[in-house]
Amino acid sequence: MRSAYIALALTLFCAAMTACADEQKKPLQIDSKSVPIATGEDAAKSIGKLAHLGTLRLTSPDGNFGGISGLIVAEDGSRFLAITDSSHWLTGKLTYRGTKLVGATGTEIAPLLDKDGKPMSGKEGDAEGLTGSLDGDVYISFEGNHRLWRYAFGTHGLLAKPTSVAVPADLANAPRNGGLEAITLLKDGRILGITETYYNDAGDSSRAWLWNLKTKTFESLVIHRRMPFDVTDVRQLDSGDILTLERRFSRTGGIGFSMRQFTAPQLKQNAKLDGEVIADAGMNFNIDNMEALSVRTGSNGETLIYLASDDNFNAPLQQNLLMLFELRQ
Repeated sequence: MRSAYIALALTLFCAAMTACADEQKKPLQIDSKSVPIATGEDAAKSIGKLAHLGTLRLTSPDGNFGGISGLIVAEDGSRFLAITDSSHWLTGKLTYRGTKLVGATGTEIAPLLDKDGKPMSGKEGDAEGLTGSLDGDVYISFEGNHRLWRYAFGTHGLLAKPTSVAVPADLANAPRNGGLEAITLLKDGRILGITETYYNDAGDSSRAWLWNLKTKTFESLVIHRRMPFDVTDVRQLDSGDILTLERRFSRTGGIGFSMRQFTAPQLKQNAKLDGEVIADAGMNFNIDNMEALSVRTGSNGETLIYLASDDNFNAPLQQNLLMLFELRQ
């Protein structure tokens, strides 16, 4: 009889956790406004090899909207999933006029759940990296308590509970706010993870790893730093090459971002990766704290690149921007 009571209690507890999470999932209103890539004498149609196809300023009356740190845009470009560094999922839809990105609307917002199915809040779920498929599993890397979790998003959506993915022991030595900032699921099934400010002994490169999810083994490598930038996100192209999104900030130079392209053969044990700079933007462009990167292939085979900024919940001094580019090789 005692075991029956325990089973009943566990069932009721799980049901309560699910109901709690479901109650916190709610519709999300996003208002978007098109803004130019630059103005005045700095007006431009591209940044390096990135041809501009639209920038949106995103706002919402929901106080949990903001702090976007990871982004996945669906293969057809119609919808997106984002995470925030304050423990939330965001979902929405995108609209276009021809090739131009002209609008974004919200769908739902919900707290990220922990492994017990309980909603996280604040920096408890300091989510930084996001990769995977909207129709399958997604992976999220967290700072503070450095970890990598897998969510069955395609099956359970915003109510998905995570499972832990083994991480390199050395990740525990990363700075609290400088851990796994960028992750991407590679075409061969491995994950590439790059730290933000966990540098090698020489201080000229950021530590990174290749995860073999099947064997739970890791290969160490480093990404050469292009001073004063640090990596904030990473994606793989159809060619196998790697793109990094990188950010800089200083009191004198303000905010800037750059992107580099690394050739596929560089991805190996003990490699020191360095790549071609394909974009470099400073405060003469309408940018902000660019943290999130998503890549998809357009209907004509073109490579489309989406960038999103983290406003640090610091409006109106900072803003949430969503930018679309075509990579011209």
